[in-house]
Amino acid sequence: MRPVPTREDVAMEHILRACGSPHDFPDFALEATETQTDASGRTICIRRDACRTCGTVSISQWQGPLPEGPGQIAVVSRYERPEPGDVPGLAERTRQVTDAQFIEFLASNGFPDGIPEDFAPYRPATTRLDFLLRVRAGQFMLLDRGRSLGDILPVPPSAESANLIDAVPGAALFWPPIHDGELPLTVVLCPADPGPDRSYARIAELSCRFHSGHVVLRELAGQERELPPLPAGHGDYRLRFHTADSGCLLQLWGQPRTKPRYPA
Repeated sequence: MRPVPTREDVAMEHILRACGSPHDFPDFALEATETQTDASGRTICIRRDACRTCGTVSISQWQGPLPEGPGQIAVVSRYERPEPGDVPGLAERTRQVTDAQFIEFLASNGFPDGIPEDFAPYRPATTRLDFLLRVRAGQFMLLDRGRSLGDILPVPPSAESANLIDAVPGAALFWPPIHDGELPLTVVLCPADPGPDRSYARIAELSCRFHSGHVVLRELAGQERELPPLPAGHGDYRLRFHTADSGCLLQLWGQPRTKPRYPA
């Protein structure tokens, strides 16, 4: 299913094109920001630096540790496209996108008729809903309306994970603290980040793109509950899942995608 572009997509492309090359990276230093171990047990040092203008990431890799004294070391570098939420000035540039630019971008990406009429409208209001879910096998789902459980079960290798959540575009799988039984769940749909509720024992969040802005809560081999239209319409949302033995809280709000995180 091809995603319908958003105004954030337009703004991101404009920022990336305007930056071009060379990028404005910080001065390079042969100091790793992370390490990995390859199949033969060798340590691979990795350094990531983001362009200060557009967010494009330069990834440099070399085999560690560094040699003692004079010597040469082979460094391999490549560029990685940034996540929208990591692009500097994206929110301001999005506000500058004109209707004409948006229509042109939609057409050039396969949507000459614009946003489909049945997509969720922009609706900047907070909605709070309380459910009692029947959990089986320690999981429940949030899906684009009409999506199959097979899109997220079993969890595909391409899924993004934040321990309590696994997600692919249009589908998210949640892991509550009970395996089988009834789960009190509060869902809050927000126009902006409401902030984490630190009264819960565990919190995790990640991004998920919803195709139409219409989603359903789905029990495994159980009921399907349609939620109100998402407040920012179609596009990228942040999902923050809170868990405790007494119940769970799920917050959703429109936000350009970025890396998973675990609010302390």
